Amino acid sequence: MINAVICCLEVILMKRLILPYLAILLLMVCAIPSHAQKVDSMINVYGERYPQEKIYVHFDKGVYNPGETIWFKAYIQAGFLPSNISRNFYAELIDPSNGKLLQRKVVPVYESSTASHFDLPLNLDIPEVVFRAYTNWMMNFDSAFLYTKTLRVVTKSDAGMAQAAAPPILKFFPEGGDLVAGLATNVAFKGTDSRGFPIKVQGVVKDAKGATVASFKSVHDGMGKFELEPVAGAAYTAEWKDEKGTSYKAELPAVKNSGAILQINGTGPRRSFVVKRSMDAGPEMNKVFIVANIYSQVVYKATVDLGTNFMTSGLIPTDNLPSGILQVTLFNSNWQAVAERITFVNNNDYLFLADIVDLGKNLSKRGKNIISVEVPDTLRSNLSVSVTDLAVSDEGKEDIFSRFMLTDELKGFIYQPAYYFSSTADSVQQHLELVMLTHGWRRFKWEDLAAGKVPQIKYPIENYLSLKGELAGLNPSQIPQGTLLNLFMEAKDSSRQLFMLPVDNKGRFEEKGLVFFDTVKLYYSFNKNQKLTESAVVNFNNGSMPSPKLVTFNPLWRIYNPLDSNAVKRSRYIATEAERLRPEIAKRVKTLEAVTVTARQKSKSQLMDDRYTSGMFSGGDAYSFDMVDDPFAMSARDVFTFLQGRVPGLQITGAGGPDGPGLTWRGQTPTLFLNEMQVDANMLSGTPVADIAYVKVFRPPFFGAFGGGAGGAIAVYTKKGGEGRSNTNVPGGMERRTMVGYSAPKEFYAPDYSKENALYDVLDVRTTLYWAPYLLTDKSNRKVTFTFYNNDISKKLKVIVEGMNEEGRMTRIEKILE
Repeated sequence: MINAVICCLEVILMKRLILPYLAILLLMVCAIPSHAQKVDSMINVYGERYPQEKIYVHFDKGVYNPGETIWFKAYIQAGFLPSNISRNFYAELIDPSNGKLLQRKVVPVYESSTASHFDLPLNLDIPEVVFRAYTNWMMNFDSAFLYTKTLRVVTKSDAGMAQAAAPPILKFFPEGGDLVAGLATNVAFKGTDSRGFPIKVQGVVKDAKGATVASFKSVHDGMGKFELEPVAGAAYTAEWKDEKGTSYKAELPAVKNSGAILQINGTGPRRSFVVKRSMDAGPEMNKVFIVANIYSQVVYKATVDLGTNFMTSGLIPTDNLPSGILQVTLFNSNWQAVAERITFVNNNDYLFLADIVDLGKNLSKRGKNIISVEVPDTLRSNLSVSVTDLAVSDEGKEDIFSRFMLTDELKGFIYQPAYYFSSTADSVQQHLELVMLTHGWRRFKWEDLAAGKVPQIKYPIENYLSLKGELAGLNPSQIPQGTLLNLFMEAKDSSRQLFMLPVDNKGRFEEKGLVFFDTVKLYYSFNKNQKLTESAVVNFNNGSMPSPKLVTFNPLWRIYNPLDSNAVKRSRYIATEAERLRPEIAKRVKTLEAVTVTARQKSKSQLMDDRYTSGMFSGGDAYSFDMVDDPFAMSARDVFTFLQGRVPGLQITGAGGPDGPGLTWRGQTPTLFLNEMQVDANMLSGTPVADIAYVKVFRPPFFGAFGGGAGGAIAVYTKKGGEGRSNTNVPGGMERRTMVGYSAPKEFYAPDYSKENALYDVLDVRTTLYWAPYLLTDKSNRKVTFTFYNNDISKKLKVIVEGMNEEGRMTRIEKILE
């Protein structure tokens, strides 16, 4: 029985955004030893100090051809909240046949997410590529929890990944972990083919004498369960058949002579548990402990007295827990784990509503379509949207719900995990419990927790890129105390940043928190020490994780992704047409480059943009203000006073005041630029409005900003004459180096058929018609509208919107246009 003496019942319900569910429910039982406090406190230490990140990736579609672009948006969580841990994101394409790294991207994280692309080579001849993604922090923990997904590439032959002929597999999983003599328990099973896909199975269990002791039959995706009361010293064999009627045999796990078992029942707001021990179990089983945790936070613990009764039961309230996997562990009196069970708690608190509204559908050739995405919630949300030909679209076998709440939490392959979040029906919840019974959860090594051991952190948290390095070829005595490295970083768009970096006595220096793309030029010298500039060899690096040449083989990479015949046929047709059209497109591009085309007259705003901006400051998603012709500009005290109330979502307080302005946009501070050089608010406040010609305010995110651009950016340009400024001059006496930054972004190509272009005369066979990785909504902007044009071949399209809000709640909505 459970000890009836309860010292306290503590219920702590905290708001989701502050410190959610850290101790939602603790059932504290009197006289639990200090060793217990060490184990449960260590669980909380792991959760609070070593939270583990999870990744979900939204791809633009489900199947690709060589020569196409893989567009992706990644979302990152820690526990069940958006992660604020990592600032760098690593994505890789791997050849699954040999582990060879094909391509790699390093991109910055913005609002717990990031986006980029991979261009597949035209000569790619493998039917699958593995997409692997991780953060530096994730490398400190079990590599089995790194994000991987096999993507199908339809080649000309489309033979698929070669699979060696092998018999199907049937595995058995006693509930709690062990078969114990004399204790009746549930035994779950899972049947798969050699590729890992489920098969239907049925059979019987026989003992060594050939007597049938149980029968079984799969009820969902090769899984099921049956009850068995094992006998001491017995060995059990399953005789079973697959869906083709072929007979096989499989051994059940060995029977332990004594011990204890743990069973969990229920799928609603409560979970009941049953604990049984052997009659001849040792004294360490007279008193046992039950500890339950979710997201590495202890939410229940109790002492169970088995000294006078070999079996007892109890309840674990779960209605106030966050949805997710609850791990229940049974310890003996020495705090050694003897049984464990996981169960999924579904309180339907993980999603928020959104809607796709058709404002104007036209599926004729090159028809114009207008779609809006509406989020009724006032919380900030971060969404991505794809519009693709229906035949090659994502089939939804995995989605943001199933990845974050199921696949990212368990080892091994789960077939079509999105099914388990498709309905709240009891049958679906029971099927999900079969997944819990047939998959292990081993984020903790209990002996390590009992010993107070914590993870060894080899990979520290990264704060974007760094400008770091060291002086080579010098003794410490040759580096004067107080040495400063003066450095200009110049990007390809000619924007510059000035740094003055202290050099320590070992010749090292570092500046963290930088965001720069592609290759940058570094011009440097040592402050008032030309001799040091000439004699020292300076080695620079950006502080990111080095790229691996080979990636350790993972058996899950070989899981073949079958395609429906329509998808294969459609992809082959599109690939054939694209190959036929490629020479014609190249010819037209060459012609357009050689012939002067009379363009439509540009607006005053476009002319100002051409005159003053460059690189990532040119064009973009921004509000533009011509200060020369604006009659209200001259009356403004400073540029911030002028901008007040002119940009939706941008909050400016204290403009024109003695303490300077306060700036926020989506909860972040905008990055400020003067003539494309990063400055502070005081410098812009001190710039006379009469000297300002042009202002651009970029919506978040602005990746041209050093430091992330999470709050967007305000770029101010002063008046100039002549042909414009040149900032290519470098101060004399400076050395030059180059350094690689984040992977260069690429703009998604979306033709505007309302305009004339010689390229539009070619047949349009695009299968991804629209891709937008960042649709951002908040209380002042709950609807985002976008326009796209159909191609020449598609009659049915699928729109998919996925994302999460600032509380970690998720959404996925689909709409078929036909």
